Amino acid sequence: MEKKPKPEPADIGEPSAPERDVEAPVTVNPEPSPPTPEEELVELKDKYLRLAADFDNFRKRSLAQGHLVRAEAFRTILSSILPAVDDLHLAAAHDTADEAYRAGIVKVIEKLDAALAAVGVERMDPMGRPFDPRFHECLAVRPAPDAEPGTVIAVHAQGYLWGEVVLRPAQVVVAQAPPEDVKE
Repeated sequence: MEKKPKPEPADIGEPSAPERDVEAPVTVNPEPSPPTPEEELVELKDKYLRLAADFDNFRKRSLAQGHLVRAEAFRTILSSILPAVDDLHLAAAHDTADEAYRAGIVKVIEKLDAALAAVGVERMDPMGRPFDPRFHECLAVRPAPDAEPGTVIAVHAQGYLWGEVVLRPAQVVVAQAPPEDVKE
């Protein structure tokens, strides 16, 4: 067997003689000429318009986020207050021998309702209306021969709106279609 000579380390990676003689073309980038005043004006105007648009978008996003933050703050506060308001409405609906006591509860309810209305909160009145999952939470479905199927027949807790934002859906019972008689 013949042994091939090992390449010398200096030979590895060295281009062959013809390759060494060929030079790559060198491109020279000329210095860019300074912009003319008109070009500079166009560039500055473009930058100004982009900055103005960015600022306008920022302002719009800030307003939208501010509305969402206020809505979340109202939801948080009202979620702790609304159960007490519901209890006062239940207390006013109960019969009592002490009419002065009942009148006092009604006055407190009127003041709370006025305070809620002053900040744009309104109570929903879902009774007898078609069930809408955007505004109602169905607690039960019951047969109701005298009601249209799918309508609200009882309200366990009132729902509240702040503009178009649902602060709390109304908790309702919905009428079910009467079972059809099965013929054998």
